[in-house]
Amino acid sequence: MDTIEAKKNLEIYKRNLSRLENYNHLFSSHTFKTECQREVNTLRTRIENLENAFDKEAKRNKSATMR
Repeated sequence: MDTIEAKKNLEIYKRNLSRLENYNHLFSSHTFKTECQREVNTLRTRIENLENAFDKEAKRNKSATMR
């Protein structure tokens, strides 16, 4: 895993998620709200996957240094 690229992507995903969650949908159409919610769910999944990958990488590196 390219950690530098993954960290950049993680920051972008978190920024986009924050923007979507803070967006005022008061005058938005139902279709737009649905698409935003779908994108929020996608971003949450991607963030969770990247964070899990970082945790696994850290555990792998820790176990390798303990040998």
